[in-house]
Amino acid sequence: LVFVFDGRSVLLGLKKRGFGQGKYNGFGGKLEAGEVMRACAARELREEAGLSVPAAALVRRGVLNFHMLADSGMKGADGTIASRLEVHVYSCSLGDAEGEVAESEEMAPRWWGCDQVPIGQMWADDAHWLPHVLAGGDVIGDFTFADQATLVSHSLDKLPPGAMQLDEHRTRRLRVDHLVYGVPGSLDEACAAFEAATGVAPTKGGVHKGL
Repeated sequence: LVFVFDGRSVLLGLKKRGFGQGKYNGFGGKLEAGEVMRACAARELREEAGLSVPAAALVRRGVLNFHMLADSGMKGADGTIASRLEVHVYSCSLGDAEGEVAESEEMAPRWWGCDQVPIGQMWADDAHWLPHVLAGGDVIGDFTFADQATLVSHSLDKLPPGAMQLDEHRTRRLRVDHLVYGVPGSLDEACAAFEAATGVAPTKGGVHKGL
């Protein structure tokens, strides 16, 4: 999910069809084959709201796990109905975007004041975590739904601002260590290739010699 901010306003989309129809939400969808999470988020924002944002400008804000006890209506990439969903939450500034906000076949975008979002027209879990994200914090949560309208249990960790971004940076640094080991060419070339694929410039932690 991507939430676009313009000062103290946030862009939400009214889902026009399919999973979550009639509810307001951020912009997002399913990963395509070979796609990384940030690239998916940037693509979905462009397709659903008309805004193009570099993957590197997306700030990681949370991870939400959903357990659907009944038919969720959400199909996975292989066409099967998904009963467990993992949602990654990102935010960005309108100043980082190119293009104009535009309605799509999937979503009808609308700006809302951060203290006036239509919680009653959103998923039941949003009331628990979205206000914290709108206030600048990060979240990790688990939510269990009996059906699309009924939240039966949840757990939520409210994290300070920047916590998820820092965690992602540390994780990506470990990935780069493994990526460049044994790769032909220079470290700079390997890091440039990683940034092109993920949208994130890695920190170079050193070179292992004699291994």
